[in-house]
Amino acid sequence: MKLLIYLLHVCVLLAAVGAPPVVENARRGKAPAPSSNNEDSDDMIDKLEYGRYLKEVVEILESDPNFKRKLEKASADDIKSGNIAEHLSLVQHNIRSQLDEAKQREMARLRQLIGRKIRTLSDKQRNALARIDPNGEQIRKLLPQHLDHDNSDTFNEADLERLIRHASKDLDEIDRQREEEFKQYELRKEYQRRAKLAKLTKDERKRLEELHHEALEQKKRHRPVNHPGSRDQMEEVWTKVDKLETNQFKPKAFFKLHDINGDGFLDEGEIEAIMLQEAAKIHDGPADADPVEKEEEMERMRQHVMREFDKNNDRMLSFEEFEHGIDGKDAKNDQGWKSIEDNPVFSDQEYQRFAEHMPPISTSIPPQQTPSTSSSSVQAPVVSETVANASSVVPANQPLNIPRARPAAKTQ
Repeated sequence: MKLLIYLLHVCVLLAAVGAPPVVENARRGKAPAPSSNNEDSDDMIDKLEYGRYLKEVVEILESDPNFKRKLEKASADDIKSGNIAEHLSLVQHNIRSQLDEAKQREMARLRQLIGRKIRTLSDKQRNALARIDPNGEQIRKLLPQHLDHDNSDTFNEADLERLIRHASKDLDEIDRQREEEFKQYELRKEYQRRAKLAKLTKDERKRLEELHHEALEQKKRHRPVNHPGSRDQMEEVWTKVDKLETNQFKPKAFFKLHDINGDGFLDEGEIEAIMLQEAAKIHDGPADADPVEKEEEMERMRQHVMREFDKNNDRMLSFEEFEHGIDGKDAKNDQGWKSIEDNPVFSDQEYQRFAEHMPPISTSIPPQQTPSTSSSSVQAPVVSETVANASSVVPANQPLNIPRARPAAKTQ
């Protein structure tokens, strides 16, 4: 569904990408992918209240060759802004009829939705609503604005423009929320680490702090990481993962091997799978390795490759983009890579603001053993029953709620 990817070009698929496995041995043929990028895109779209309608419109438009050609030539700004809608007049009559029918079904669904909401109101609430909104204007404002409510019968340019604009805006918001969830996860993780220290004696705390510092340093002493997207990285995947000879490496053969679904493009899931080995160099060594951080590392690498290689911003790489990218000046291996450990997720100021909203934490240290604040950077506040994050209150004995916690793609 190339059009679907175009419509979602502003959407960073983070934690929802179910990356297909990198094939271990090309001679055995391509292994079936457990999930495709279309399925991952569907997961994201299903979070939209109007997700089913969006997918239906996309499928209908994609079946029209004239509109599809215009789309392929359109710039990313034209797509995101909805300006591509001005070419709707090019679609065939039967396609317009299908779009009209899809809109009519969506309008009927929205009417039912409003009806259900009104039926949940008490008689007093309904009477009050009738007095202040006799023409239903307030109710109309509550309706999703992804279509033109002034025209309930036909699908026009305004409908397509609104659908694209709102999908881009709403998916951007989903991305923002996902990124914030990861930051909150890291903040809470650090807060609980410090809370644990606050309950220890001075000597115990010093020992754990030293172990923590050593663990951080160990993560920084990971195996050398190839610059994501460099030819060196691709050749290493070719030899160590695909088990092929280095002197046999050819970009075209590599591209076809890792195009798991065989659609002629490397989608975001397929690219993320290629990044697995590099992320593993950073996050598979330490005893306290965090799979959520490894997942984030893979996503950052994928985002970097897409930003450097994807010239038409369609969230996929053609072979031409891939070949040009791995040999380009922005993919030189001597640039290295800065991991999450080198680019902290939050600043000291952000942690302080986070901690200010947290309830104090109990200390089990006898008063005579409690160190003064001047002797330690870790404070030991008073007893509390709960540990909260920025948006909710979570019982203190509840384990961390890991966002986006799906198993990382594994090689076979």
